[in-house]
Amino acid sequence: MVHAPSQAVVLLTADWAGPARPAPTVLRELSRRWGSTVATLIIDDPHEDVLDRLEVDVLPTWLGFERGEVPDDGVAGTDVHATGSALLVVEELRGLGMTGEDLVLAGPWRLVHRRRGALPKHVVASEFGPRSGRADA
Repeated sequence: MVHAPSQAVVLLTADWAGPARPAPTVLRELSRRWGSTVATLIIDDPHEDVLDRLEVDVLPTWLGFERGEVPDDGVAGTDVHATGSALLVVEELRGLGMTGEDLVLAGPWRLVHRRRGALPKHVVASEFGPRSGRADA
């Protein structure tokens, strides 16, 4: 049986966005460190529809997701890192894996953390790395 990670990090980036250029390398290095405990995807030069759906206005943007449903009351809560918007839930995550292959992760996935802009590797590791049952949002 293949273990499906319960946590995913998605990086939205583009070659034309200067501050975003080192971000894929940072994510690839951390992905090797994290192994199969955290799924990692890159969305390179995302289409406007994707940016709108994920409420992204700056590249790079780092998104942390956990597997999960919207609560029964239909209110997902508030993600303090998403500028006060309702917590985002997506049915699947699509992007490129760390070796460039197309990757689709069936969900649902709840957005639990968001950071905009270029980040040093130690910040990405501490904020998006494997969790030990703690909740950030």
